[in-house]
Amino acid sequence: MLQSTSVMDRARALHRRELGVPPSMGATAPGTWCIVGEHTDEFGGTVVIAPLDLATAVVLSPRKDGMLSVRGDFAGFPIAQETARFRHSTSHSGLLARAARLIVTLIQRQMLSRDTSGFDLTVCSDVPLGSGLGALHSFDAALGLALYPEAHPLAESPSRARLASVCTQAVRSLPGAQVLRARHIAALRGVSGRPCMVDYSDGSVTETPPLHSPRTVALGIAPGGAESTTNLVHEGADKPRDTPRPAPSAESPHSPEDAAVLARRRLIEDAAHAFGTECLRLLPDSTPRVLDWLKAVYAVHGPQGYPSVEEAATLLRFWEEETHRSHRLVSLLRGRREGEVPALLNESREAVAKAYGEAASGLVGECLRRGASGVRLARAGVSEWVTVLVGAEEAEALRERMATTREIVVLRPGDIAQAQEG
Repeated sequence: MLQSTSVMDRARALHRRELGVPPSMGATAPGTWCIVGEHTDEFGGTVVIAPLDLATAVVLSPRKDGMLSVRGDFAGFPIAQETARFRHSTSHSGLLARAARLIVTLIQRQMLSRDTSGFDLTVCSDVPLGSGLGALHSFDAALGLALYPEAHPLAESPSRARLASVCTQAVRSLPGAQVLRARHIAALRGVSGRPCMVDYSDGSVTETPPLHSPRTVALGIAPGGAESTTNLVHEGADKPRDTPRPAPSAESPHSPEDAAVLARRRLIEDAAHAFGTECLRLLPDSTPRVLDWLKAVYAVHGPQGYPSVEEAATLLRFWEEETHRSHRLVSLLRGRREGEVPALLNESREAVAKAYGEAASGLVGECLRRGASGVRLARAGVSEWVTVLVGAEEAEALRERMATTREIVVLRPGDIAQAQEG
């Protein structure tokens, strides 16, 4: 948990060096580890997620010219300075557009003064870009918290819940952005030092026992080479560390604009609307009823941009089973049966690959061969990184064998988002 202090110090120092003035406001927010369940968002399932000691710090100084400037560093990857009018930055991409959209949304929701006339913004982060550990989600949470004083006290749950919702809403309005609302919720409303279970059906957050123990080490491991920078525009930044790369297009297999992703989203939204429920998880006997509805739609209207009936059946079963896995994980932790957790994570990894047609990762097999007991993609479909549970005795040997060719970070529990004096 010492990372958040050092990253704030770096952000302040960079801000002073680049602008010649100290920042007037700032906040830190953690990266987040989705342990299981993150694919059940629209379905209304549950996710178990943990704040990490890999943190992002954002500091700001006000401007008077209606401009927003952004600069910084994400785990050694520099973010070149960009400047634009923050109310008219839709032509920009990456971090500038993300910051501007959040600021404008805060103003529209009357959480920030309409007299706001711009900011100089500096960000420093220990969360690797493209790692599937929520680099940009931690940026959203830190920026939002710095600008919304009502949510500064840790006990202000309603204000923090509102801010988390606004962060998600703002990012979802960006074309092609990857957003996972549980990351914003956990960063702002979770519990420092331990995982929490976020229930997507009602937004509730429940504290869970710690996953970490002296007998187990959790690691995040990159695939190595250019693979580790997949989709940095929306999960990390604009390009890999040293090599320019264009932003993913709508045709990218991992883009949310991909036809399969849109078809799944439309299935959930239209079926929920047809049955008059906020989310399918709240619908009794949802799987057979939704499949009957889908068959009727196909019979009357033909293909309507939905998954096939067979694909829909697979997805609905997966969403239900993954939700059950989240609850099983919490039960294991509460029963102090941590030894059964790796098998559950492996089960989830295989189920995700089957449901979404993800190709097998060679990195998963390599980690298992080198002593890992549980391996899971950090964010399937978005990042090629994996998260690993390994026994403490085997952890050092695994790191020594793999660190020469791959980036490895230790996943330690961290603090939730906190505002700090500029």
